[in-house]
Amino acid sequence: MTTDVAVGETTGTWVLPEVRRLRLDAERVWEAADAHRRLAVELETGGEPDGLYRGKTQRVLAEVASCHALAYQELASAAEARGEAKRYPRHTPQWSRLVEESFASIRRAEAHHERAAAQTAMAAGDEAAARRHEAAAEKADRRALAPMKLSA
Repeated sequence: MTTDVAVGETTGTWVLPEVRRLRLDAERVWEAADAHRRLAVELETGGEPDGLYRGKTQRVLAEVASCHALAYQELASAAEARGEAKRYPRHTPQWSRLVEESFASIRRAEAHHERAAAQTAMAAGDEAAARRHEAAAEKADRRALAPMKLSA
């Protein structure tokens, strides 16, 4: 069970546990992407006969991880906006702006995950699936830019 109790950060600001967890997840995935990139360089510059192929594979994994890290960052932004929105009465301009910002971040996260899926499908040789995921990513990007319709 998660709580909405904010925890103190070293900068003096307060961060919700969910936001902190998502930001740590993003950091962990960025580190994995960097590790894949370093391994790709090692493989490509090494003397192994299949080093270029294996290096290319590591670069694809790095790009997929980067997309997922961006998605985690967007989800953290959405959680942060939702937490901030709780400070305002419903349907006030501040609340509406923060909720809309939260939904836009969620849609951008969806787009990043779809791009990761498209890269994975392309690497696997499934061009049809890659096109579907790219189309889904573009749709999520459009939805992130579209104004949100609030219900009463």
